Amino acid sequence: MKSIRCRNLTLRTLGLIAFFCCVHAQQKPYAPPELFDVLPSALEMHAIAIGDRIRVAGKERTMFTGVVQNDRGERTSAQITVQLPRLVRLEGLRPNAPPLIFDGKSPAHPATRLEEQLLEILSSDTTEGMLAAIKDGAAAELVGRRVLASKDDTTELRYDIFEVSGPLRSIAPVRDRLKRYFFDSETGLLAKTQYLDEGFSPPLDVVISFSDWKRQNGSAYPQKIDRRENGHLVFSLTLTSIVALPRQDLTSFAQSPQTGLQEE
Repeated sequence: MKSIRCRNLTLRTLGLIAFFCCVHAQQKPYAPPELFDVLPSALEMHAIAIGDRIRVAGKERTMFTGVVQNDRGERTSAQITVQLPRLVRLEGLRPNAPPLIFDGKSPAHPATRLEEQLLEILSSDTTEGMLAAIKDGAAAELVGRRVLASKDDTTELRYDIFEVSGPLRSIAPVRDRLKRYFFDSETGLLAKTQYLDEGFSPPLDVVISFSDWKRQNGSAYPQKIDRRENGHLVFSLTLTSIVALPRQDLTSFAQSPQTGLQEE
């Protein structure tokens, strides 16, 4: 009898533990699918570096104001909105033109080469773009940790390098693109993204550089983005303000942007 009572007590105890575990799981805050709260362990350092905006609801949409300067010194003001995982809104690049919207899935129809380039950069070449591609099933490989940037580099800068191969969704026709993402091994922040643009013959060697990183309100943002083709600087995007906002549905996102609280 004593053995039976002990067994019943044990079963009741296990049942209570299971019940409380279930309740705890139900009380856990819901994480929208747009967030990158579950990632391969190899990317953990780089997810932490970018900050809580990619894993905590409430700052999925970022509004940037900036200036694009091309290789001829011409300057154009631009307003850019990016929402996780890869929605992009561009406006101001063409006078009196409607905003260009990329919904993250269907190819957009940019009117200029600059719009096409910015769409690819903001939806695919960033840390968030890489994470979105991996989450969508793109092939990814860790090439190396703490790889010396160059044998001739006296600064001894080292990179964590990832290769990701997947479709380029922002423009038609949809084509696969193999990209290499170079993260600063010390900070975990993205330094540059490199790939071949095979839409040209011979292909263009493209390097997108991210610099002047600024941490504000728990997140990190690059304040300067440069595009180089075959070593030639094509344009620089300098971001003068950054506003973090909650996510919107696609219809609202495609409409005029809302004013938010600027982070300092």
